[in-house]
Amino acid sequence: MKELLQFELKRCFHGRKFLFALTAGAVISICHIIFSVLPLVQWLDGWQGDLFLTPHSVYGHWIGMDAATIWPTLLYLLFPLFAALPCADSAFWDFHSGYCMQIIARGKKRHYVFAKWITIFLSGALVVLVTLCFDFALCCLFLPMVRPEALTNLYGINDRSFLTQWFYRMPLLYTAVYIVMDAVFIGAWGCLVLASSVLLPNRLQSAITPFLFYLLTYFVFNWLHFDRFALFAIALPFQPAQDVSLLTFFVYIFVVPALSFFFYFKKRERSDVL
Repeated sequence: MKELLQFELKRCFHGRKFLFALTAGAVISICHIIFSVLPLVQWLDGWQGDLFLTPHSVYGHWIGMDAATIWPTLLYLLFPLFAALPCADSAFWDFHSGYCMQIIARGKKRHYVFAKWITIFLSGALVVLVTLCFDFALCCLFLPMVRPEALTNLYGINDRSFLTQWFYRMPLLYTAVYIVMDAVFIGAWGCLVLASSVLLPNRLQSAITPFLFYLLTYFVFNWLHFDRFALFAIALPFQPAQDVSLLTFFVYIFVVPALSFFFYFKKRERSDVL
């Protein structure tokens, strides 16, 4: 198990697609800084010495909290694609080459599957974690870390939001927790690649399935006015969806990967290959 996991991790993290996913996320973050954050810097001097005004804060303008521009929407829509990209191709290719037969011959079928699952989860989570931390760090270079004030009505976080008190009392902790949560959510969602690699006929379909299903669930829930169940709305730190249940978090973190495992093993039990 350890050797297989080390091999899969090295195979993923040294691949071009993992680098591409990180680069794509960084490009969107840089565009956000250039077009949405830098124009705010010129107004900072106007707030100095005025006790009745609050300057633009990094907590309200890093990409996770910037509800007024297109960049968070673009990034969070593409996150499932970026997260699945590093391993999606290899998950499909393994089952159509001699590699799987070697694993079967050595009696390490389940070891391989769990190593692949861990790799898919970690690669997806790392893409999200690095991208969001990179944007937050860049934003900190230009805007002050002024604690949000609820009375200013500048933020969409209210008493129906998740971790409201943390946002207004410990905003740095709120930001860190949400970044980690997003990494876990998207990493778990990326595990759908396991199921798509055995259910679909070509590697391109397998790679984009988590992304397409992510969009489909958002549009369906939005149409039904159940935004609080859509992962896209839940993952955004400025929380367009409110009254989100902890059960919904549980479903996305545990049930989605479990269903992916179920379809994976169900399909492979009927196949001669893994």
